[in-house]
Amino acid sequence: MTQRPGGQIDVFGELGAATSRFADLVGEATGDEAVPACEGWTVRDLAVHLGAIHRWAAAIVIGGQRVPEPTPLIAGPIASWYAGTAEALLAVLRAVSPDEIVPNFSRIDETAAFWPRRQLHETTVHVVDLQQALGHGAGQWAVPAQIAADGIDEVLRIFFPRLTAGGRRPDVRSRIRFVAADLDRSWIIAPGEGESGPPVQLPPTAEADAVVTGSASDLYLALWHRVPPESLQFQGDDGLALLTGRTTP
Repeated sequence: MTQRPGGQIDVFGELGAATSRFADLVGEATGDEAVPACEGWTVRDLAVHLGAIHRWAAAIVIGGQRVPEPTPLIAGPIASWYAGTAEALLAVLRAVSPDEIVPNFSRIDETAAFWPRRQLHETTVHVVDLQQALGHGAGQWAVPAQIAADGIDEVLRIFFPRLTAGGRRPDVRSRIRFVAADLDRSWIIAPGEGESGPPVQLPPTAEADAVVTGSASDLYLALWHRVPPESLQFQGDDGLALLTGRTTP
């Protein structure tokens, strides 16, 4: 039986917690703080972006069709507006069977189950962005290990092919093993076919040419360029080359 995306996680519970945390952090901010990981953006820009993404995802799920991202008109405090979009998203995701055919941008896993997982990781990464913008210490950014592990799988399986299709193929030069030391779990990514094929995942029992080791959280956030590669340990140069290049949109 095929495992659904995020199958080891209470996706709805974790998504609800992440959106609540995001709304709380926005409420603590003035809105003018710079977001280090999103050049040129303020906290307000980030909140508008995530709220618009929630509305976009909800529209796709409830309508069962691809639609453009909305340009929202915001009235009232940005934290309250964001909280309302998150509440609407959760209501829509709960209203549609996870097995219902629903499109997504990757053309992979095209059922409604794709979207709660995608929104969980979108929100989780942007919670880290807010914490960095508000000057919270690095110890407060840690992502729970199981969520981080699922996010690593999403990046390798969903975003590496998407980047390749958009002409921004990740720099996978050899077989690279990512080891989540706190979970005793690993993933291997290898070059695809030819110069234009997307990188491919191999079974974790396969041989690797380079190894990147760290906590699941640090591996996840390094793939999203929210922590520096120095947070990890490297055997061989190819892992560092990958993580200093394009790995996510």
